[in-house]
Amino acid sequence: MAETTAPTTLDPQGSAYFADRFAWQLAYECLLSTTADGKVEPALASGYERSADGLTYTFNLKPNVKFHNGEALTADDVVYTFTRLKDSPDGIDEAMFPTLVETTAKGPSVVEFQLKSPDAGFINNMANPLVWGCAVMNKKAATSSNPAIAMVGTGPWKQDSYRANSELKLARNGDYWGTKTKSERLNILYVPNISTQVSNLQAEKVDLIFPDVAGSKALSGSDKVTVDKAATDSTIFMQINNLQKPFDNQKVRQALALAIDRDSLAQQAYSGAARASVYIPPGTAWAPAPADLPNSTQDIAKAKQLLSEAGYPDGFSTSLMYLSGYDGGTNDLVAAIQDQLAKVGIKVELEPLEVGAWGEKLTTAKYALSWNAQSYYSNPFQYVQPAEGRQGPVPGSLQKLLDASLKAESQEAYQQALIAIEKEEAELVYPTITLLATDMFVAYEKGLSGVKVPPSQSRTFLSQVGHG
Repeated sequence: MAETTAPTTLDPQGSAYFADRFAWQLAYECLLSTTADGKVEPALASGYERSADGLTYTFNLKPNVKFHNGEALTADDVVYTFTRLKDSPDGIDEAMFPTLVETTAKGPSVVEFQLKSPDAGFINNMANPLVWGCAVMNKKAATSSNPAIAMVGTGPWKQDSYRANSELKLARNGDYWGTKTKSERLNILYVPNISTQVSNLQAEKVDLIFPDVAGSKALSGSDKVTVDKAATDSTIFMQINNLQKPFDNQKVRQALALAIDRDSLAQQAYSGAARASVYIPPGTAWAPAPADLPNSTQDIAKAKQLLSEAGYPDGFSTSLMYLSGYDGGTNDLVAAIQDQLAKVGIKVELEPLEVGAWGEKLTTAKYALSWNAQSYYSNPFQYVQPAEGRQGPVPGSLQKLLDASLKAESQEAYQQALIAIEKEEAELVYPTITLLATDMFVAYEKGLSGVKVPPSQSRTFLSQVGHG
């Protein structure tokens, strides 16, 4: 198969880049995992217990799990993993486990995690299907070799060889504790140019690629290739600076949200390769649809009425900053937003920026409206969590719901708490207006089976891909 972006490191604690995780998840695993429909399941742990106060989680490791070097998985490896994570250069521990205080072995196969405050999302981050922040490492291998170039995990694939920026070769892990890979080998070529990938697939030099919209269209008529569209939980949203007038007025923000037709945006901006989304993306089975949330379905008349009530009967002028050419749909998306907002009297000047200037304005709240994008989050709380410093203080009613959600005693209670947060944010139109969840494409040689990309974009499905 071919991947567009080569990993900057094979160390699962060495980078925050989303694309790097596509290599790690083939060799490493976490104590838990998340299914395509968002359900948390056991992986290296057979289960866990949560203390009544929500501050202690105790995991029991599965027996007979071995690392690729033949070492048995022990509690000491897990303790080493999460102790090492504290020194991650990109602050992965703070991003994924901000409340984790200490990890302790309570026996050869029992591990205890101590938190400083309740965090219902802790379990979701321990189950990240991209293994970001939770990949369990072997202490002996990590301290005696270089994890940046050699992966020694417990996963179904075992690293055979690696040429940086060129090729990663993997072989079936014959000692794998779970379902073994369907194919004996997996070779990943790193080919930055999508058109080259398309040509290589057509010439049968590779079996599977992840093309963009243009590449998928070029392959759609082939009798040798199957092209599938896969829904992802990566979202596009509009940040609103409510420190600036007129966006400090809730009615203005509501009018802004009601002016948006998400389905139309998806068609205009991504050639149909996107879906309407609200805060928690539609790939999450328990999440509400846009129609179930306030101010999330276009209503031009109501938007104009709200603007009039807020003191802007003739609308107003503002600006929308964005990263020009970020992907194949961004420029068309902001143009479509500009057109939709104009229909209710909001005149938008588009402000294309480079990454540095855009980031500086966003993090110092020197903007009016801003385009933004986020990749998959294993913890759905992160889809609704306000980003500190980008706008005004969190409203009290919302903060109470955010705080309460972290104390949820079960996954079901946590999900209901997050739905309540989403409804409140949709009513306040704060902190953002989530617009779309993007789709991706996978193209592969006819005759391959098992190709099914989950919303997380995880490549773990490759273990069950094979001929026939």
